[in-house]
Amino acid sequence: MSQAVAGFAPRSLLRLVLIAFTLVLLPLILLVIQNSRSLEQVIQLAQDGIESAVVDTRRASDLNDLALDMERTIRRYAVLETPDLRLSYLRLLERYRQELDSLLLVVEAGPLAASLQDQLIGLVDLAQAGGEQIREQVGVFDAFNSGTLELDRLTREQIDGRIQQVREHVIQVRQRLWVLSAALGGASLLLVLLFTYLIIRPVRQLERRILSLGAGVEPDERAIRGPAELVELGERLLWLHHRLRELEAQKMQFLRHLSHELKTPLASLREGADLLAEKVTGPLTQEQEEICELLVHNSFRLQGLIEQLLDYNRVQQVQVYQEPVAVLPLLEQSLEAHRLTIENKAMRVSLELDESPPMADGHRLKLVLDNLISNAVNYGDAGGLIRIEARAREDDYYLSVANSGQPIPEQDRERIFEPFVQGSQERTGVLKGSGIGLSIAREAAISMGGRLALDTSVADLVCFELCLPKSTD
Repeated sequence: MSQAVAGFAPRSLLRLVLIAFTLVLLPLILLVIQNSRSLEQVIQLAQDGIESAVVDTRRASDLNDLALDMERTIRRYAVLETPDLRLSYLRLLERYRQELDSLLLVVEAGPLAASLQDQLIGLVDLAQAGGEQIREQVGVFDAFNSGTLELDRLTREQIDGRIQQVREHVIQVRQRLWVLSAALGGASLLLVLLFTYLIIRPVRQLERRILSLGAGVEPDERAIRGPAELVELGERLLWLHHRLRELEAQKMQFLRHLSHELKTPLASLREGADLLAEKVTGPLTQEQEEICELLVHNSFRLQGLIEQLLDYNRVQQVQVYQEPVAVLPLLEQSLEAHRLTIENKAMRVSLELDESPPMADGHRLKLVLDNLISNAVNYGDAGGLIRIEARAREDDYYLSVANSGQPIPEQDRERIFEPFVQGSQERTGVLKGSGIGLSIAREAAISMGGRLALDTSVADLVCFELCLPKSTD
């Protein structure tokens, strides 16, 4: 089904959006048109019903009045026998006949209609009689008036029936409108969901590619199905991924070659500096000894920078081996490497370690500890404290290295973990850093399934916290 939907999708995103709006609005437009027509029909039906009811009711009432007027007129004619009264009676009789014929067109009177029409014939003959005969036959008006009243009752009853039919028709129209509204509203909703899927699906694919690009993993290279603009954007993301991978490979190759190329001349420089410092070539003056000391110190500095580059390259490429690692021996090695600096700065070291070992790679954990202790020693205050704590919590192992010293400025707290970026604090050690120590430490922590962060909750101390999975052994 997804392939069929993808085949239906237009090539252009703009066209897809326009078609979506058009098709979504189409059922709503049809619904408005149909509702308008149904409403017009109901209004017309109600209007016709009201007009018919008013006219028929008025005619029935007029027949009653005409019947009474006819009876009064004929009684007066029977007494006075004037031609004007006879003519007025005949006119009333003719009006009654016309009203009756009009009423019987819309009212089903049955035998009553025939009875009233027969009585009208007798009433016409009554106008030809004399006064005495009229007085003897005037009683026929009782039956005639009763028939007229019955016709009025029958008319009102049928009007009520027609009004009820109109009500039922209105109810049916309302039900049809509800059904139609539900159907067209559902159709609009389905169209909204369809076009939302057609637009969101390629966007989700692009989002996954972007996340893969940021995480440095291989993206899903399956073709994106959707509008041409999004397909082209997906292809550009793939191109960007391959290009970044090529640049990363070139960077690693450059660092690897550079590091190895620098180590060879560095070894010669250190050997020559050591020979001069040992006075193999003969005694040195005080100025020459100072120059030799400068050469030795800077060769150590250059060696440290090259080793950091090698460590950075190694962290990026070497496979990680997860196993329980004893932390105390690694800490002792790192502290021993900085023992002279710690003694010269009269710094105190506090160790509080949990016996539970973390799951880690020994070499990478040693890199992390070396960098954290090096920072604590070189950035810590003279006569200050270096506090190292390790504790296990549930499934995690936490190790913190804290030192007394100048707090890290807020604007530097994230930048210090970026490669080749140094904070604004002044380093007090003999050797200056390259700015990749903390970057190497964080990369190593992440590669072991952990994390390294600056813990700002510790008061009066600069504290870095390393979190690793805890060993289950």
